Amino acid sequence: MKDVKFAITDIETTGSGIKENKITEICIMVVQNGEVIDEYSSLVNPSQSIPLYIESLTGINDEMVGNAPQFYEIAEDVDKITKDCVFVAHNVNFDYNIIRSEFSSIGKEFKRKRLCTVRLTKKLIPGLFSYSLGNICTSINIPHPDRHRAGGDCEATVTLFQRCLSLDPEYEEITKLLNQRTAASYLPPNFKRSDFEKLPTSTGVYFFKDKDGIPLYIGKAKNIKNRIKSHFQERTNRKYKLMQATYSIDYELTGNELLALLRESELILKYYPKFNKAQKKPGRPYTLTSYHNQKGIEQFVLHKNRIAPVSWMKFYTRDEAIKFMEFLCEEFELCPKYCGLQSGVKYCDHYKITSCSGACRNEIDTEEYNDRVAKAIDYIGQFDDSCLLVEKGRTSKEKSFIYLNRGRYAGYGFIDHSYEFKHSEEFRNFLIPQKNSSYADRIVSRYLNTKKELVKIPLNGSETPAENDTEKLFEKAFYL
Repeated sequence: MKDVKFAITDIETTGSGIKENKITEICIMVVQNGEVIDEYSSLVNPSQSIPLYIESLTGINDEMVGNAPQFYEIAEDVDKITKDCVFVAHNVNFDYNIIRSEFSSIGKEFKRKRLCTVRLTKKLIPGLFSYSLGNICTSINIPHPDRHRAGGDCEATVTLFQRCLSLDPEYEEITKLLNQRTAASYLPPNFKRSDFEKLPTSTGVYFFKDKDGIPLYIGKAKNIKNRIKSHFQERTNRKYKLMQATYSIDYELTGNELLALLRESELILKYYPKFNKAQKKPGRPYTLTSYHNQKGIEQFVLHKNRIAPVSWMKFYTRDEAIKFMEFLCEEFELCPKYCGLQSGVKYCDHYKITSCSGACRNEIDTEEYNDRVAKAIDYIGQFDDSCLLVEKGRTSKEKSFIYLNRGRYAGYGFIDHSYEFKHSEEFRNFLIPQKNSSYADRIVSRYLNTKKELVKIPLNGSETPAENDTEKLFEKAFYL
């Protein structure tokens, strides 16, 4: 291991991301057995303007790189000096991925083993206030005179690496870091591998947090650990910045995707995390209404813009609305023409529904047809009832419930299988009240309209057959 060559690398760029970020300066120093044996450095013409804030930081401007070689002209030199070396840098994924991107842009592959001096220093010199290169150098007295230039930062990183070698003479920690085969090799520089290993593989919401514990990003996942791993492996400017700012990851188990979606929406609205793209305001919903046409037939209509005296239901996508109306047609033997599924036709000729009631051909009495519509409206009415939607819990010994108050999301809770209900209102002992929102409306609406098998418990006087009173429904939902 002691004969391994390490290519200590530092670059300056046009920005602080990954994509569309171009190199303006590069320095590589090859270390073997603790000594520098080779060195390469060059300014690089990025073929684009250098932003003013970058010029202020690095001192590199457009004039300085005007006659410098472009990356394709130095690619062979970079490839040659780093060949058969371990690629080393402070926050290695940044430098490595930028260089890889530059090689990719000229149709070449760049692949090296990587070692991060941030992670190595945390292992060998724990307890420092900060692990940025400048702060480490200040803390342990490493000269760093030419900051934010590739040569100065590279020299400081070499000295830091040599200091680490003196603390790890048998290369034990270096070997461990090089032999990582999990997502840990992609971990944010300030995030502990042990914390990653503790993440659950269950359904819930997760929080990327900064050093003060403030949420930077909130998401939901069926498998929290796998989803977070995929974040680590994404290579975008936004994701890179998120990883650099992340110090810890927290999570909240929900047991099922419906509650995970609702909690994600609630928490984003509560914290407005910096790296969450603002939740798009749901578009104006499709409203299902009805009116009596000239024949006296009660006709359903789907619309987005009209103000109607009655509103039976709302849908947030046209596809959901159409599927639901197709179901009503078939379930209650209605006419597609009078359900908003066909227009501009004299008689029904629906591609899917072939069992038209005959209302469009005057083959059924208007009163009889309207009775069918009334039954369909009664069916729709159940979506506005107060109820509990019962779903999987966080463990096999509990169930979760989502409380809908008159069809609107009002909270959630978890109930252990061992609890015995004496009255339906006892669910309130476990209820965690929540505020409704247009996002929650959309989530619940989609769930109700698309979920094939619902476990639903009516509340507040909703009529149920005598043999299936509410308490028995609770027993069936929570204990079977």
